Amino acid sequence: MTENDPNITEGKKHYIFSATGNIMIASTDADSSNLDDKVRDVFNEVSVFYAAMSKAITTTQRPGKKECYSLYDYEALEKVIDGSGCFIHCTQEDINYSSTSVGADFSKELLTALLGLPAGGGVLSFAQAMISSMGQEGFKMSMDATSTESKVGNIIFVCEFLFGMPVISAMVVYVDTKKNSDVFKAGPCVSVTNNHTSITMHKDVYMFVTPAFIKSYASDLDSIITSSDYSKFISYLRSLLTDDIVLEGVYEEDELVKGNTLTKDIKYKGNNFGDEQGTLSFGGNSNYISINDWNNQEVVFSVSEPTQGKEELKLTTPKGKSLSIGNYEIVESK
Repeated sequence: MTENDPNITEGKKHYIFSATGNIMIASTDADSSNLDDKVRDVFNEVSVFYAAMSKAITTTQRPGKKECYSLYDYEALEKVIDGSGCFIHCTQEDINYSSTSVGADFSKELLTALLGLPAGGGVLSFAQAMISSMGQEGFKMSMDATSTESKVGNIIFVCEFLFGMPVISAMVVYVDTKKNSDVFKAGPCVSVTNNHTSITMHKDVYMFVTPAFIKSYASDLDSIITSSDYSKFISYLRSLLTDDIVLEGVYEEDELVKGNTLTKDIKYKGNNFGDEQGTLSFGGNSNYISINDWNNQEVVFSVSEPTQGKEELKLTTPKGKSLSIGNYEIVESK
């Protein structure tokens, strides 16, 4: 018989969800007034990130389509997760779920199983709407013969306050509509009304690291919506879906250039420049530009001679994406 380890303590957790169910807060303390302000700020950052991610995804047009991505499009979720740098992959598992329940009961039981919640706890009023929305997206995918995408998914951020320590993770679930075709072709809702429903789902769990560069605004969500930092963050997340170039700025010796005059040694900082070297042109000519370093976040180059007047600087990535940097005059280094 193995003795219990005194260093392992199981605490009773209290759970609460956002209205949509995409943010869950769990705490070992029933009194939320004990939360430290810094912990509240960390949790608020999760709300900010989810708002920015939602905005970026739902306002980005699907390649080759007239409509934008939906929040349940796993392709879009995957690109944001892989490219944002905020997610650290921890675990993954395939879940084969079977139930004789239907409607709201099926949805509640499914989410309870996915999140590892205690059985019979809470009504989870959002569950049916969340699962039905995934079902509608999956049904649309299964009926679109021209679509190459078949995975419908969702993300739930889990904010835990455990014995005074804030811990944030993200659970991402997706269903392959082709492998579960019987469920989705039965109608635009996962919770079909037959006597037995079986569905195979894939679950990934990530540690979530909040984006530090918007942290100072997290306690004031009204101001961050209109802030330039928030808009830049949405543009950055959108670039993960489109592979568009994001230019943070033009630098000389790590100082941001504010005018239209450059010396002969120049650095670009941003995102999506490409890991392989692309091309640069100045006034349509790239012959006298020497590229000293090129990576996904930075391009460093120099020119062999100053210019007479302003010319257009243009950057083209290895994938063929181009960005006009602006019109600049290059002068001799001081």
